[in-house]
Amino acid sequence: VAPWVISNLGWPYMFYSFGALGLLWALVWAVLGQDKEQAACATDKSADACAEPGEENIPWMEILSCAPLWAVVVAHFCHDWGMYALLTWTPSYLNKALGYDLQGSSLLTVLPSVIAVISAGVAGTIADRLRGDGMALTQVRKLMQTIGYAVPALCLGSLGFIDASGADTTVPAFLPIALLCAGIAGSNFSLAGLYSSHADLNSRYAGLVNGISTTFGALAGVCSNTYAGNTLGETNSWAQAIFIPSVVCYFVGFAVYTSVYDATPCKWGEGAPQ
Repeated sequence: VAPWVISNLGWPYMFYSFGALGLLWALVWAVLGQDKEQAACATDKSADACAEPGEENIPWMEILSCAPLWAVVVAHFCHDWGMYALLTWTPSYLNKALGYDLQGSSLLTVLPSVIAVISAGVAGTIADRLRGDGMALTQVRKLMQTIGYAVPALCLGSLGFIDASGADTTVPAFLPIALLCAGIAGSNFSLAGLYSSHADLNSRYAGLVNGISTTFGALAGVCSNTYAGNTLGETNSWAQAIFIPSVVCYFVGFAVYTSVYDATPCKWGEGAPQ
């Protein structure tokens, strides 16, 4: 839909569309969303269910001094550097570097995302089966995240080589598209890796941990897009702007996550007064 909207209505209307959908979802959430305690009270009118919750003392020092948490944060930052760069720049790469007409090839622009959805289901199924076969949770997470780094690193590294070689290298027309799709699909194995790690560390504070991790992931998106835009404008090199930095980040994230992360639950705040 996006290529058609941009071509016929102008690029601002794509942002207007997303903004309108966001406002609609906010309205639905404001009307129907409620805290877990409120939902319990609605179905159970007992005094315990409807009691006002007291203020909780969050064990910030225990949380922020946890090494596995920071392994997740680093992995999240490194993964999202490449992910946001791909999400933002793939249409431009298809159009400017490969010469595809985005309006005429709108199906092509969504193909990587469709494959990514399928790979996410595959990753979850494999992770569950490995756990069912007795593999330790820490090892499952590290294996899934290794795939989530290795496959896109290999694919983007290959794209970087093709871009850097320029006219000196002749490749089949479908190869860059296949590499993009495979890289994005492989990256989604992270959903059974680092993106499931927050609940591993502590189910009670999983939302808080996810918030910390996602903040750094969003920061990676800001940094990667700023860097890619500036570098592409100065060098006109997709390899220097996107592919090589993403591969470097994947390697750093892999090294930190696989060496530091441990899925053993952390006993944050246990025994502390509430």
